[in-house]
Amino acid sequence: MHPKQIENLFKLTNQERVDYFMRYCAAWEEVWGLAINDDDWIVFKDGDGDEIFPLWPHQDLAEYCAFEEHKEMGAEPRSISIYSFIDDFINDPDLKDVYYGIFYNKEREALVLKGEALKNGLEAELEEYE
Repeated sequence: MHPKQIENLFKLTNQERVDYFMRYCAAWEEVWGLAINDDDWIVFKDGDGDEIFPLWPHQDLAEYCAFEEHKEMGAEPRSISIYSFIDDFINDPDLKDVYYGIFYNKEREALVLKGEALKNGLEAELEEYE
C-alpha cells in the first residue's frame, strides 16, 4: 500500500475502518492477523481481561500497526482465507469467547466485535460480490 493511502485510512473513525475492513476483506477474500511461525496466532488480553484477536484488511496495515511487544515476539502478518476464517476461527467453539479487534491503529484504537457480529458483517459483504 502507498504510504499516503495508509495515512488516509488512519484518518477514518473506528467505525469507518470497520466498514473499510468488511468491504476490502470481502473483495480480496482474506483477512490479516499476526502469527508467530505459521499458525501460532496472536491473541492478547485487554485491560478488562478479554481475549482479543487483532485483524487488518491488508498485510501492510497489519505490519505497520503491530504492537511492539508482538514484533518483539517475532509476530508477522499472515493472511487467512475469509472462508477459512469464518469456518475455522469464528465458528471454533474454543474461540467463542474471543473478541476480534478490527483494524487497530498505532494508538491501539479499534472497534472490538464478537464473532457472530463479525461473521454477519463479512457474510453480508461477500453476498455483494456474488
